[in-house]
Amino acid sequence: MPLSQPDQTIAEIASCDLLSCPPTLPIREAASRMMAAGCSSIVVRDEASGVVIGIWTEADALDASLGRGDPKLPVGQAISAGVVELPYDMPLDQAVRAFRDRQLRHALVMKHGAPIGMVTLTDIVRNQGLESFLIVKRVRDLPGQPALLLPASASPQQAMRAMREQGQSALAVVLADGFGIVTQRDVLRWLAADAQPATLGDSCRRPLIGVPDSASLLQARRLIQQHNIRHLAVFGEEGELLRLLGFDDIVQGIEHEYLHELNEALRQRDHALQQSRRSLLLADKVFESTMEGIVITDRNGVIQSVNPAFTRITGYSREEALGKTPAMLKSGRQPPEFYAHMWQTLQRDGCWQGEVVNRRKGGLLYTEHLSITAIRDADDECLHFVAVFSDITQRKQAEERLHFLANHDALTSLPNRTLFLERLQAAVDRAEAGGHGVALLFIDLDRFKLVNDTLGHYAGDQLLIHIARQLQAQLQPGETAARLSGDEFTVLLEGAVGESQVAARAQGMLDAITALSGTDGQQMFVSASMGISMFPDDGRDADTLLVHADTAMYRAKQSGKNGFQFYTADMNARALERLKLEYSLHRALAQRELELWYQPKVALDSGRIVGAEALLRWRHPELGLVPPDRFIPIAEESALIVQIGNWVLDTACADTRRWRDAGLLPGRVAVNVSGRQLKHGDFTQQLEDTLSAYGLDSEDLELEVTESVAMDEAGGMVEMLRRMQALGIYLSIDDFGTGYSSLSYLKRLPVRGLKIDRSFIADSTRDSDDAAITRAIVSIAHSLGLDVVAEGVEEEEQRRFLQGLGCNCAQGYLFSKPMPARQFEVLLAIQASQPALAH
Repeated sequence: MPLSQPDQTIAEIASCDLLSCPPTLPIREAASRMMAAGCSSIVVRDEASGVVIGIWTEADALDASLGRGDPKLPVGQAISAGVVELPYDMPLDQAVRAFRDRQLRHALVMKHGAPIGMVTLTDIVRNQGLESFLIVKRVRDLPGQPALLLPASASPQQAMRAMREQGQSALAVVLADGFGIVTQRDVLRWLAADAQPATLGDSCRRPLIGVPDSASLLQARRLIQQHNIRHLAVFGEEGELLRLLGFDDIVQGIEHEYLHELNEALRQRDHALQQSRRSLLLADKVFESTMEGIVITDRNGVIQSVNPAFTRITGYSREEALGKTPAMLKSGRQPPEFYAHMWQTLQRDGCWQGEVVNRRKGGLLYTEHLSITAIRDADDECLHFVAVFSDITQRKQAEERLHFLANHDALTSLPNRTLFLERLQAAVDRAEAGGHGVALLFIDLDRFKLVNDTLGHYAGDQLLIHIARQLQAQLQPGETAARLSGDEFTVLLEGAVGESQVAARAQGMLDAITALSGTDGQQMFVSASMGISMFPDDGRDADTLLVHADTAMYRAKQSGKNGFQFYTADMNARALERLKLEYSLHRALAQRELELWYQPKVALDSGRIVGAEALLRWRHPELGLVPPDRFIPIAEESALIVQIGNWVLDTACADTRRWRDAGLLPGRVAVNVSGRQLKHGDFTQQLEDTLSAYGLDSEDLELEVTESVAMDEAGGMVEMLRRMQALGIYLSIDDFGTGYSSLSYLKRLPVRGLKIDRSFIADSTRDSDDAAITRAIVSIAHSLGLDVVAEGVEEEEQRRFLQGLGCNCAQGYLFSKPMPARQFEVLLAIQASQPALAH
């Protein structure tokens, strides 16, 4: 790293206008001439011979001002040292060393024995070609003394004495608003003017120009040149003055740092040479043993060398490849434009990398990751190309598989929710631009859980696979079927022209689903419910269309299943109303909005109350009494039924305890429990704790479960019922006859009573089928030793019919409607005060 331009000499940077004077000139006059010329020195010549006697400098002026010389003394007698002469053709870097080693500030530039100019330390600093070196070196790296500081009230004599004693060419003056500076040039000026200021604050130059100690040497040098100054302040992070940087500091610091860098560079070079010898051997080994294929070509792409990995990957031997071009591996999968762009990039950037599908010698395709680098000489001419490639076929296949799995359902291979929503949104965007329609079909299988519970999950999975194939068979080009989750499927119909066309397609898909008669030898009937939303009428984005199709699907289920429904705006209103109702239900317990009403159970022969059924009511602050059939299904779906069921059980036991203590209740209180409630936690223990808390016997309570819950053998319900039977709890089956009862299964259940569903009682006196069913249920109950309770008795004729069948107990409007607990308590009190009467 040269310190200056290779051919630069001091003659090129020297000042040719020499300021000279005879040796008889008074010191004060010499100082005046130097100030007028802006020079830091004056050449003293013999008047007669023109011989240079010496140089009088600013440092000599400092001595004169301190009283060591008479201002009228001839300058020839005040010269402190002889003149230093340097040849005009001395290279600048040698001049730098001379100034450093001999502590020079000035030197005469001599040519053929005659002075042709003066070179100063200033010229040296300003003309060194060190930008690349100086920019990475900091001012803080330079050695030097701390700044010499004097207060503004100090005298010039104090300043000059301090500068001389400390060997400093400048000092800083502490001012109220910063710093000023006094240099040897100022001493020269005072000497020339034959007058000194009273204090340094009156005459110092301000402001003090400086740089932070983190600044580069290049910044420092440029600032010196910009302001034409010879001293620069160095400030710390807090603004404190650290040093005054002079020309000699820069020269010595640059030399010191440069020599350190040079020695380090030489050490690194020697180390690199040793390493390179090892690297050549290592490179040869790497070339031969690396797993990546390597091809070296000339500038025209002709192969000059390949490594063993090239042969292993491509199947071509070294001999077969030499003299050929890499085009021998082309598969035809990349168009000519691909290779044209590759060569353009190589010519422009000198490198290219990417993925390429090539063909092995045997004809098989493979994917490689390829990097090509151009090798250039000192003139930037391309000599060779080096291509390094690796076989990534298996990795690409794995990536494609992962991408497929991330976007498709693992069971059916249909697109999943993520991919379907992307395609749906893309279809909506195309429809928006093209002005055509889009239809979204949301499909949910009916009673799919029954398949899993009865035939097992494997059969359920096989069914889903068959349905996926049936849906795909119904698709036209450009349409998409997807499985969102569980038994939910969606179909995207793009370009739909109207509801009639969409309805026909929807019915065809439902018919294809119901056509599945079984799987793996298991006969079954499968149906589905479908909701349809249309773009743009039902939504203008994918999420909205999906939500509306889902809403329409639920309406199809409510309408009897195995059908489809188009979305309408009122569906959304009802869905919002349902959400609002669910939100209100969450707070109903805390707000004490739930109530427990009771409907009496009466003996058909006497008409007296023999028990009661606890019925849940919700008194909404705005809607009033909400019918149970509106909020119980919501509680079931949202899992609130567990909390509500616990409250019902606790409240019913509390009421029972009160009525038992009053001697009013002649029988059991029946409480309905859901399957979710029975499966939550240890219900048997909770039941036992509740009875104990209210001091009730197990015979005081009756639990009613539906047929579907009692028949859930897979859910362990039979075992649960047996544990409750062990506690002595009276168990009965509610709404008997509406489910899918198995008589052989029924006899295994630990129940003691059946309740005939009101739907059979309503027409039992007018419909022979209902009468026959009622008669059969009573007969079954008697044969199994079970009690029978008829629900929904509203007519006297129905009472007599049931009594004639041997049914002893009933409840219904004929006897009493459900009523709040306090009213029921009054009814019990009235009965207690009256003797038993035959009906």
